Amino acid sequence: MAHTPDGISCELRGEITKFLWPKEAELLLKTWLPQEGAEQSHILALLRWRAYLLHTCLPLRVDCTFSYLEVQAMALQETPPRVTFELESLPKLVLEFPGVAALEQLAQHVAAAIKKVFPRSTLGKLFRKPTPSSLLARLEKSHPLESTVPSSPCGGFLETYEALCDYNGFPFREEIQWDVDTIYHRQGCRHFCLGDFSHLGSRDLALSVAALSYNLWFRRLSCMDMKLSLEVSEQILHMTSQSSYLEELVLETCGLRGDFVRRLAQALAGHFNSGLRELSLSGNLLDDRGMATLSRHLEHCPGALRKLCLAQTGLTPRGMRALGRALATNATFDSTLTHLDLSGNPGALGASQDGGGLYTFLSRPNVLAYLNLAGTDTALGMLFMALSGGCCANLTHLEASRNIFSRTKSQAVPDALQRFLGGARMLRHLGLAGCKLPPEALRALLDGLALNTQIHDLHLDLSACELRSVGAQVIQDLVCDAGALSSLDLSDNGFGSDMVTLVLAIGRSRSLKHVALGRNFNVRCKETLDDVLHRIVQLMQDDDCPLQSLSVAESRLKQGASVLIRALGTNPKLSVLDISGNAIGDTGAKMLAKALRVNTRLRSVIWDRNNTSALGLLDVAEALEQNHSLKSMPLPLNDITQAHRSRPELTARAVHQIQACLWRNNRADSTSDRKPCLQPLGLISDHSEQEVNELCQSVQEHVELLGCGAGPQGEVAVHQAEDAIQNANFSLSILPILFEAGSSPSHHWQLQQKLEGLLGQVGEICRQDIQDFTQTTLDTTRSLCPQMLQRPGWRKQLEGVLVGSGGLPELLPEHLLQDALTRLRDMRLSITGTLAENIVAQALAGLHAARDRLVESLAQQAPVTVVPAVPPLCGDELTLLESGGVEEFFFPTEEEEEREKDDGSSWKWLEPSNCFLVPSLHGAAEEAERDPELAAPGEDAEPQAGPSARGSPSPAAPGPPAGPLPRMDLPPAGQPLRHPTRARPRPRRQHHHRPPPGGPQLGP
Repeated sequence: MAHTPDGISCELRGEITKFLWPKEAELLLKTWLPQEGAEQSHILALLRWRAYLLHTCLPLRVDCTFSYLEVQAMALQETPPRVTFELESLPKLVLEFPGVAALEQLAQHVAAAIKKVFPRSTLGKLFRKPTPSSLLARLEKSHPLESTVPSSPCGGFLETYEALCDYNGFPFREEIQWDVDTIYHRQGCRHFCLGDFSHLGSRDLALSVAALSYNLWFRRLSCMDMKLSLEVSEQILHMTSQSSYLEELVLETCGLRGDFVRRLAQALAGHFNSGLRELSLSGNLLDDRGMATLSRHLEHCPGALRKLCLAQTGLTPRGMRALGRALATNATFDSTLTHLDLSGNPGALGASQDGGGLYTFLSRPNVLAYLNLAGTDTALGMLFMALSGGCCANLTHLEASRNIFSRTKSQAVPDALQRFLGGARMLRHLGLAGCKLPPEALRALLDGLALNTQIHDLHLDLSACELRSVGAQVIQDLVCDAGALSSLDLSDNGFGSDMVTLVLAIGRSRSLKHVALGRNFNVRCKETLDDVLHRIVQLMQDDDCPLQSLSVAESRLKQGASVLIRALGTNPKLSVLDISGNAIGDTGAKMLAKALRVNTRLRSVIWDRNNTSALGLLDVAEALEQNHSLKSMPLPLNDITQAHRSRPELTARAVHQIQACLWRNNRADSTSDRKPCLQPLGLISDHSEQEVNELCQSVQEHVELLGCGAGPQGEVAVHQAEDAIQNANFSLSILPILFEAGSSPSHHWQLQQKLEGLLGQVGEICRQDIQDFTQTTLDTTRSLCPQMLQRPGWRKQLEGVLVGSGGLPELLPEHLLQDALTRLRDMRLSITGTLAENIVAQALAGLHAARDRLVESLAQQAPVTVVPAVPPLCGDELTLLESGGVEEFFFPTEEEEEREKDDGSSWKWLEPSNCFLVPSLHGAAEEAERDPELAAPGEDAEPQAGPSARGSPSPAAPGPPAGPLPRMDLPPAGQPLRHPTRARPRPRRQHHHRPPPGGPQLGP
């Protein structure tokens, strides 16, 4: 039996490998228990995260097993070589080894595995006395960089997760491994989102959170709109109590309660090295006890938060007072807190709010930039009074919607608002929707914006403020002077007929770019409504008006919206239009489609809830085929849902077409459209493309002329023509692909790297050449004209020249690199251009050959004679027909049409016969001249149910087999060529013409 140097036979190794499969042992050590002696030896199999103590006798059986995460401490002893494990689930385990080398291998393997899971652990914490210090020094020296070099992506997250799975006996989920390797690691994402793993079980999710406790990579943990189980919540609390690298914790609408907040505050209070700076618990019902505990932590924590979101958490005035007291007491918040969201807590800032709470914090100078107090019943007068002495200089976003303006009638309230606006410097958003502003407050608001010249691009939301006629008058008087306003929302204010003068006032403003006027068109008089709409149209078409965005959403204008839609056809400067909720129907959709065909300035259109059916959606979709400027059109989901119930296929087709057009318009390099990409590239000219299309049309017309019953040779000619048309269309379709291949930049990183390396050497050579030239010139000048260098100022002038040309060595490689890449691109363009020319030439040749074959088949099939004007054929050689030659063979000439005018234009389809007859009636000829598609069916064919599509001729109608066609000889010289169908029976006429002589007579 063969033995290895460690004393383990090859047969035993094989049995161990089979026993542990699919797991793999990384190290096998021979050991024994001290009480049993060396005679009763065991094998210690060390796997990646687990150890097995096996008996050496066959069949193998496990004496004990433990995970490395169960090891609480290890004690090493050199004489005799012995290790003592302190484990969680087992009593002390003592093992002896043949030598110190095996003992060191064991210690190194276990320490390395624990180090991967706990990167901040040290050997001193793991190995306890009586471990010799010399042994610890050797272990530390053997792997000095193990704690700093990550062994797997994302700070060893997968290794930690795998170790935890082994420790808990759970399977390793490959979905988590794929997300970490493919998304987080490759994209450098440090945001761990629990929603990415919502399809897994709660235990698997809890393990993934537990792996973050000691991870050094991820900085943010988020979970939104997903109820967390008790296991996951416990692991989140454990992570917050251990992790020093987690900076953001977002748990919104997760079904958390006040008990979780209390335990979270306790975990954060006991973790002095916590790096948490952003906390969001919005959408969870938190009680007063939880808020009190969290507030006490915030009051004494040394590292204050940058962002705190407690929106829609059921805060009461008591909880709000505790939170405000914490913010006011901890002075660190004055320099750190920049984002505070307490919205959606009705009554939290009601009349019981005292002066020692939130208003005290807001009245102090701080760095708060985002403040949201919407729906908290705060008094705007007290709020603006506090903000005017606090963070008004740094505030950029203030949302105070759905609150009351003041609880008392006092002139100090508008004055406070005006002072706040006078001190604002960076305000970009002011939301006062649904606040029922009195006229004096509105006047103070607009006056403050007019006096402040430091604010610009401000969005002011005054929707649903019940301004009515009095507010409209105030806006008309002051909106022109408010130069800080760039966006104004006046929706749902009941202006009614005051919209006439209000629109005129808005048109005089030189700063308003975005205006929302929806739900204000409750005008009973139709003439007044038309006047308002026409004034809005004038506003859109005014060249001096800076208006770019207009919203008339939810106004129920119905047919009145057509006035605004028609104005889009004049190409105004408007770039965004919202006409949702106006019930324009299919008629309005058709008008919108016509406007989109010619408008080139619109970038976004919103038109949902308009009672539009599938036909209206399809009209807009087809119009977008001609529009290349529209970038955004949110899908009208309500109308699509209704249309899909009645006509699902048509609705799906319209939606797909709209999405395809918008995707085409949003592409940076619009190569999908043929004409824009071929013209600048020069692959083919418009004339060549037009020639291919016209020749395809001509060949298709000849195919339809030949029709059915063409015989074997005719069928071969038809198949050849169809293949030629298909090849030509395919050739034109691959030209954009050639353009993309030729115009795309080179992505070969090796070529790029080599070019940059060579050009870097060129730059060094240039720099050295300048230095050598300067030194040589100075030496030559010093030797020849030493008195010239004694002149003061020459050194500064020379240094100025050198400084001015100092960037040349750096710029030269850059220019050379750009030139090289440009030359490569030009060569690719030349190659693709040559290929494109050959492709188009081959397509044209195939089309010409197919058309000649069809002409030959038509000439052989039709029993015709040649007129004297046509030169006779020489031998078997065919002559080239001029344009319209085929029509002269098979359709009457102008003289014949004049002679047959008295015959009447009405004619009837004849019964199908056994002979194939070429159409020759003048009515059909005239229709063929007007529309080539109508020239396809023969005169004696059965009438079809509908015209066949171009490129797919209809097959012959079933009937009795046609007999062989008689061979017709050409008439002698001097005899005219007459069409054989002149012998057909004709309806009785009033004026009879004598039939011309000649021409074969065929039976009906």
